[in-house]
Amino acid sequence: MAEPDRRNLIGIDLDGTIEDSRNDMVAAAARVRDALGLAPRADELLRPYVNGGMEALYRACFDDYLGPGNHRLRTVQEAYEADYLANVQVDTTLYDGMAEALHGLAELGILVCVTNKPERISRALLDALGVGDLFGSVVGGDSCEQTKPHPVMLQTAAIRCGFDRARGAAFMIGDTNADIQLARAYGANAI
Repeated sequence: MAEPDRRNLIGIDLDGTIEDSRNDMVAAAARVRDALGLAPRADELLRPYVNGGMEALYRACFDDYLGPGNHRLRTVQEAYEADYLANVQVDTTLYDGMAEALHGLAELGILVCVTNKPERISRALLDALGVGDLFGSVVGGDSCEQTKPHPVMLQTAAIRCGFDRARGAAFMIGDTNADIQLARAYGANAI
């Protein structure tokens, strides 16, 4: 692989952009519900919540466990993240052509993953998919005080990679309005 053009920063979302992880995320939610002694829920009742951010997933998929004030949120978060990390790539695959696209993008600039999925899980998933070494940085939903669409996520990735906005172009590739809003707030080109 050629050395990337260090003047460009190319941020890319993970879930729904690079890969489809919904089945593995739904399966993790189902296993954690079982481990917590909760009644099973059909996959189709869990699926709408797995790509809307981690806290939304916890609140929607474990609402019957959290109770008033969501005082058990940390318990759910720890259980879910441990289970999901252990099963991060059972059914998850890159979208067709994505490996080649990522290699091409990595030659055009510093490639960074910007996702609301936790950083440790995101890194493990990218490695399991065989593309982790293409990324100069991974910024997850737990890497910063704010999550998408706040621009601090792309800013953090840029700082980690030594990207200078005054000398290059920044891009953000994603599949949701939050990705577009993040790009605009940072001053990046949205794709």
